[in-house]
Amino acid sequence: MPNEEISEEELAKELKGKTLRVYWFMLRHPEPLTAREIQRGADLSSPSLSMHHLEKLKKFGLVNKDVHGQYTVKRDVRVGVLRLFVGRGRLMVPRYLFYATFYTSITAAMVTMAIRFGDWYSAILLVLLISVCIVLWMEALRTWQEQPFPEGD
Repeated sequence: MPNEEISEEELAKELKGKTLRVYWFMLRHPEPLTAREIQRGADLSSPSLSMHHLEKLKKFGLVNKDVHGQYTVKRDVRVGVLRLFVGRGRLMVPRYLFYATFYTSITAAMVTMAIRFGDWYSAILLVLLISVCIVLWMEALRTWQEQPFPEGD
């Protein structure tokens, strides 16, 4: 199967486990990397295991290998758990983080208004906004914990 014709559904099925861990590490480190650097960074047991997963990613058309044996990300696809993150390089954060930050700032502005006006519907709106903030921050943290490879790099 040519790497250009693989669907996102098929890719989502194939991109899991240690292969996903290698791809995640490469997305987080966009500079050219050797198989040994990837092995160490993705916490794999050997460079040959790293090569196996890199060749798999190469077959899917996600990475390139240059003449010096270094690998780079060719195509940035967001399938499965990767859909929950935005950004490039080291700045990959959960999508919910933006929503949580936005609603937290609105809630802070509402607190100042509620203190000034002090009516009952401001209090109700404030309770609803605080509830939304709590849910969004919980989702952002849960998503952060589900990343393919913990932040030890």
